[in-house]
Amino acid sequence: MQPYEIAVYDDKVKSKWLEIADEKTYAKEIVFAVQALRGSEALQKCDPQSIKNSIVNVALIGVTLNPLLQQAFLVPRKGKAVLDLSYRGLCKIAIDSGSVYDIDASAVFEGDEFYYEMGLNPVLTHRPKLFANDKDKKVIAVYAVATLHHNIKKFVVLDLEKIERARKSSQTKNVWEAHFDEMAKKTAVKLLYKMLPQTEKMSTAISVVNEHEGFEREPPTSNASKLMKRFGMPIASYVAQVDDSGTEGASGSGGPVGAVMPEVMCPKVGLIDANICKTCKDKNKECPSV
Repeated sequence: MQPYEIAVYDDKVKSKWLEIADEKTYAKEIVFAVQALRGSEALQKCDPQSIKNSIVNVALIGVTLNPLLQQAFLVPRKGKAVLDLSYRGLCKIAIDSGSVYDIDASAVFEGDEFYYEMGLNPVLTHRPKLFANDKDKKVIAVYAVATLHHNIKKFVVLDLEKIERARKSSQTKNVWEAHFDEMAKKTAVKLLYKMLPQTEKMSTAISVVNEHEGFEREPPTSNASKLMKRFGMPIASYVAQVDDSGTEGASGSGGPVGAVMPEVMCPKVGLIDANICKTCKDKNKECPSV
């Protein structure tokens, strides 16, 4: 067996999978993973440990590698295999985790009739123009809309300037060049996530995506940065890792697999990672309880 095949069929990977999902689902996803690896020489050369972590993250987040559904993909990044989620995958996670009733994203093209208002009475209207040739379509904006369970709708709109800003700050510029519309919609969904009721799977999904895309994480304030440095605990994302000993780890400063430490409001420095608050020795009665 090739090193990448050994990584896929590793007993520890299977064990972690079966803690989260059933064996039938595991068997199907392993087939999809092997198909993806055999179809890419770059993936085959990736660090075997990263292949294991990516496959476990499929179970942890609750998506599929089925190429027909286009929810998630194994992709090479700087010698490592990572799990990449499409905007469809992010939408599925939000719905399946119970955060929203429905969520979707759309691109606005030049010539479309598009109007929106924000404020106390938000309005969004989009009447697409029909094109005879897809090559004539030019994206000018994207938006994502979510319907919450009490029928309240939340939406975000990104104009071309904001889309370009996201593209330029991303570490996946080649993907943007090949799939500009899809990546723009994904950016809108990620931004909308911040306005929705949070679930563990949603937080983990964003952590997995941001770990290799390199944007959409708002930088902390300068005071918060100093506090993080003081405790040696930067605000970090936690994603699944399976080391050779079979134990679970996380990217960042430790914690349960898939757990994302929530942020809390520090009366001294503002919004910080709860893990920093937990270890602070300067607590007072105004501090949040963690």
